[in-house]
Amino acid sequence: MANIRLQPNNPTDWQKYASSEAVTAIPLRYGDNVNNRSKLAIHRGVLLDASAVLDPEMHNLNVYTDVLAFMTEDITLNPAKYGTVNIVARVLTAAKPVTLRVPSGDAATSAISIYARVLDQPISVCMGDSKPVALDLGADTDNVGVAVAFDSGEMVVEYLKKYPYDSHPELQASLETELRIALIQFWINSSIAISICSYVAVITAGQKSYTMLNTQAVALGQQLAGRVMAGQNMTYAPVLVLDTYKDTMQLALTAASAFETQYDRFQDKATSLKEQIEAWKTMLAKATESQTMQGKLRDSAYQKYQDAAKAADSCDQQFRFENDAVQNAGVHFQDGIEKWKFEQKLKAIKEIITAVITFAVGIGEMCVGNPAGASGAEKAVEAAVEAEKIANQVAAKVTSGTFKKLKDVVKALGKLYPSVSQMVKAIKALESNPSVDVPSIAEISGTTKGDADSSAIATMAAWDIWILESDDQMAFAITAGIEGATAYQLALRKHAINGKQLVQIQAEAVKAGYEYVQAQMELIRCTKQVKDLQSLIDSYTGQEDVYFKAEVQLYDRLLALKTGVVNELQNMVWAYRYWALSESKLVLDATKSIEDYDSDLYQIARDMETIDEQYPSDFQGFTYYEESDKLPFNFGELLVKGLTGETYTGSFTLAPNKSLAGVFFGGSHYRLSGLDPTLRGALPKKKAVKDGVVIVHLQITTSGIYEDIRDGQVFRFASLPQSRQCSYELNENGERGKTWDNPIFETKYHAEPTPFTQWKIKLLNPEDVDLSGLVGVDLKWEGHVRFVPSQFLGGKLKE
Repeated sequence: MANIRLQPNNPTDWQKYASSEAVTAIPLRYGDNVNNRSKLAIHRGVLLDASAVLDPEMHNLNVYTDVLAFMTEDITLNPAKYGTVNIVARVLTAAKPVTLRVPSGDAATSAISIYARVLDQPISVCMGDSKPVALDLGADTDNVGVAVAFDSGEMVVEYLKKYPYDSHPELQASLETELRIALIQFWINSSIAISICSYVAVITAGQKSYTMLNTQAVALGQQLAGRVMAGQNMTYAPVLVLDTYKDTMQLALTAASAFETQYDRFQDKATSLKEQIEAWKTMLAKATESQTMQGKLRDSAYQKYQDAAKAADSCDQQFRFENDAVQNAGVHFQDGIEKWKFEQKLKAIKEIITAVITFAVGIGEMCVGNPAGASGAEKAVEAAVEAEKIANQVAAKVTSGTFKKLKDVVKALGKLYPSVSQMVKAIKALESNPSVDVPSIAEISGTTKGDADSSAIATMAAWDIWILESDDQMAFAITAGIEGATAYQLALRKHAINGKQLVQIQAEAVKAGYEYVQAQMELIRCTKQVKDLQSLIDSYTGQEDVYFKAEVQLYDRLLALKTGVVNELQNMVWAYRYWALSESKLVLDATKSIEDYDSDLYQIARDMETIDEQYPSDFQGFTYYEESDKLPFNFGELLVKGLTGETYTGSFTLAPNKSLAGVFFGGSHYRLSGLDPTLRGALPKKKAVKDGVVIVHLQITTSGIYEDIRDGQVFRFASLPQSRQCSYELNENGERGKTWDNPIFETKYHAEPTPFTQWKIKLLNPEDVDLSGLVGVDLKWEGHVRFVPSQFLGGKLKE
């Protein structure tokens, strides 16, 4: 994904946001209801000027807004005696620190409540000329609001941890507008979108009347949070070839174009009532038709989640094995550290190395869902901080900052991942039972600060830093001759690599799960709005209030259609990235014109066609033969142990760096036609032999997390796990005979995987095969690759 843009942080930039074409296209953004007679006032908007909406001498004043701007440093709040002022805003913005001043007189007996999650400047409150009290609000606190009571010359400040129940129609209208903005900002500025989703989720959590709004906010926000966690270099890799998405996008574009034409006609003030109703009816018919398409999108999203969840479970099983291995190796290594006689200047490094052992155990437990691991990880962070304070020391390779960042990302994901399965289960039940209770969730990113400011969300880049720094630190330990260091380095490498695989696929499961939730909620919303629009048109004779109600719902239907277009364009952009190993320059935006989408479609198709022009020749085919004992680290030994273990499943991991690439280095754009394994040393069980052979049935799967490399830059992708069957004849001498099911074949409609992933090989019929003599697995790889002028060729140094 693109670099994370920060939110605006001053009134000028927030005004640009609020007056942008994307935001101003949303109907019913503002609402004012002021009754000077009864001294009641309500103001609702996207950006409101505090000086204009904080009406004086009101008994009851409510302000609901996305952004409340203080244009001066000193603002007077002057409610009536016993009056109340209630401000509910996502952002309080100002150019300089602000003081809210309540004058003496009637206003000195009143109450003010302020709810806000983002403060661009410090806000203080005072009565008359008394000393201002700074309000402890914002992303760095757990306070969602503050209640300030003024009585008999005294001011009492009370901080609030949750929003009160508020069913006012203007608040609901404000929150609905917020989610419309979030849908737009999903593509434009993820920081704003996450902040809005968090704001809506916190307000609506636990409130039955706001269940749908809460679910919509959480679905949208956690998709974005998952993207941010995954990092800028991780995207989805569509499983089908580009033309499939191109055809689907063309259909979506045609539907959106027809709807937009009628929407513009409906909004045209010069249109007659008859033409307006005709446009309305046409859009209503198309919205009804779109329910079928929305149902297909929902079903597709659910399958995508199912695949991601299965892959996560598979990675979890493998990582638990690595967890045990690193803990066992750590015990022996810890003994070696205690025996190590070190110079005084290496005391800090000794403490850091010990902290690495503690941290690896803690982070491993956190990854498999054991909350007790957080305590160990935190102790390691504290130990590293203390070690860094020791004077006159040789610098350690691992820093306390590395510990902390990795702990934060795993801790946050530990909050998000378990909840997604509960939410998906409830939403799936909702398809057939509308009375199902849907979980109510208040958190979006797993951290309060990250909810308000997405730049505070820890990313998977923390794993890469941990892998490098911890390995360098263990290299030092080996050089220093610490007993057990070599074995521990090997165990820690595999632990870190497979731990990263696990949390990456968990993050993908979070995104996929909430993509399904969003699709189902959009289908429910579409169905409801179709009914509402039909009811409204039956009684429409030009009434302004009916027109406005219809306009905002028709806008929602148009935005949904355009979002469908952008989703297909996103698939094409991702397919381009996977195929070209290059970033597309297209800007995704759900508010573009149909003409702009046509241009985007042409551009991405043209870019795909011209990829080959960057290279002097076609892909080059390869066939590599590799024995399992030549795999990186001791993966070959582990592969054999796994195949002969209880599950008859062995695994290994490849990555595009020299120590983990195996035979795949020296080129780029590695794409596989398949992997064909042969069990070396396996024999038929006599009772299973027929005509001198048994059939060996193997299943070959990948984790669904892939990498590739171009010009030294690593590209990361998440996609569906690959699964292929391989079967061959095995004679009584242990020799391989005819192949029955060939796992190597060229694909026509599906994208080919890269070799850089976690591989699993499982024996499906252990009752027929004797593995007591298994000594290895012979791996045959076939595929194609691009080579640039280099000293390397096919994984071998040129002679």
